[in-house]
Formats: sequence, structure tokens, C-alpha cells
Amino acid sequence: MFRALILTVLSVFAVPALAETKEQKADRCAIQAGIVEAAISHRTEGRNQNRATKKILKSDPIKGSKYEANVDVLVAWIYSLPDAQLVPETVSTFETACLDYQ
Repeated sequence: MFRALILTVLSVFAVPALAETKEQKADRCAIQAGIVEAAISHRTEGRNQNRATKKILKSDPIKGSKYEANVDVLVAWIYSLPDAQLVPETVSTFETACLDYQ
């Protein structure tokens, strides 16, 4: 179920990823996993979703990059998860699913 949810989130980003190299995909997945990790951190620190989104949008390597468009969706996803899923395994599962997504 959790993996299916991750695949649903990943499908939002599938179109721009169609013509990328293996290295580009690895970079994209790492950056998106970083967004997930930051969102989890902000949520566990008690920040609200809007504040977390703004802070992530201003951070490196997101600020001014094509990944700004991913922040809202990924932060909203993290803020929709039950507290029990706000763990490091969520980040690694997301990154693995991203890398495995065809």
C-alpha cells in the first residue's frame, strides 16, 4: 500500500523524466528524496505545511531550479501521511521507488 502511494506520487513527475539518462535520473531522485526528507524534518519539528513548503523552496538545490514545481506535491504528500511513516525508511523507500519507476 505504501509503495503504491509512492508510485502514485512519482507518476506526477513521469512526463519530464522520459528522456533522461541514468545519471540524470539518479540526480533527480536524490533531489526529490531530499525534498521528502526535508518535509519530514519540518513536519516532525512542528512546522505547518505552508511554512515547510516556503522553507524548502528557498533551500539549495531547490531555489531557482526545475525542482521547485515538485515541492508542493511532495510536501503535501508528507503532510498527509500518518505519524508512524515519518521515518528515514520513507525517504529511502521513496528514492528506491523513484529509481525503479519506468
